Amino acid sequence: MRLLTLYLRSRQVPVALGVAAAGVAVVALLGNAPERPLQTRVFAVLALGLGLGVLGNGLGGAAAALERTAATRWAYWRTAHVVAVALVVFAVAAASSDAPTVIVLRATAGLVGLTALAAAALGHQLAWTLPTAGAGAAAVVPPLTEPAFLRVLTWPMQPSDSTAASVVAAILAVGGLITYAARGSR
Repeated sequence: MRLLTLYLRSRQVPVALGVAAAGVAVVALLGNAPERPLQTRVFAVLALGLGLGVLGNGLGGAAAALERTAATRWAYWRTAHVVAVALVVFAVAAASSDAPTVIVLRATAGLVGLTALAAAALGHQLAWTLPTAGAGAAAVVPPLTEPAFLRVLTWPMQPSDSTAASVVAAILAVGGLITYAARGSR
């Protein structure tokens, strides 16, 4: 238990968790509009981007050299950390937003993959960039279906039955998780 406490504190998780949960809940609640389902989905995705942006900083510690040399199986810790971040953000967004749960789940999976990829490629200090940019782009670009590549580019806002959006989210989630678990934060 002491190792877990030290791990969480070294990544500033206790503070970030409260800020992220409050931010996700407020943004998701502000977007709830039963008469405008697209607005509800946009705000749900923006809330996820905000939460993952805040929690993404915790995907690395203060001493990268220590994490690379310690006699700890970091891949397990990293995997558990990313999954826990995804579960927390999804739970808060799903509870706060009127958006369909399938869309919130798909967006969470894809955006957490982007967060992990950003941490591995850019470092934990910049882990917020890809999920925030992805959520922001989803909010600005409408969910277009033709031509086919636009379904891929606008995956977070596609309808819940969109196979292309689900495949993109799954690829981002698995690719991000594997890359971050293997490499860690840059």
